[in-house]
Amino acid sequence: MTWRTLEADGCEWQVRAVPRPEEGGQDEPDRDEVLEFRTAEGTRPPRRLAVRAGALANMDEGALRAAYLQARPIGGDHYGRPGKTMSDMR
Repeated sequence: MTWRTLEADGCEWQVRAVPRPEEGGQDEPDRDEVLEFRTAEGTRPPRRLAVRAGALANMDEGALRAAYLQARPIGGDHYGRPGKTMSDMR
């Protein structure tokens, strides 16, 4: 599989689409996928965003950048720190 790449926030991000884990039928044609953004160096936590199946193939550079901006680090809070409660959530 060839990863697409995106330059953002001073890093090179590798982007791929993975099937969204769901219960039920695995062969549904309109099933959602998860875009996964990972740094090439592994210096930042991965980010994920749910999209329609096949969306990555149709994204241009602008759409890919917009998806990156919507994606959030996995695990922990918005900033990727496990267990930290954000001040606006109290």
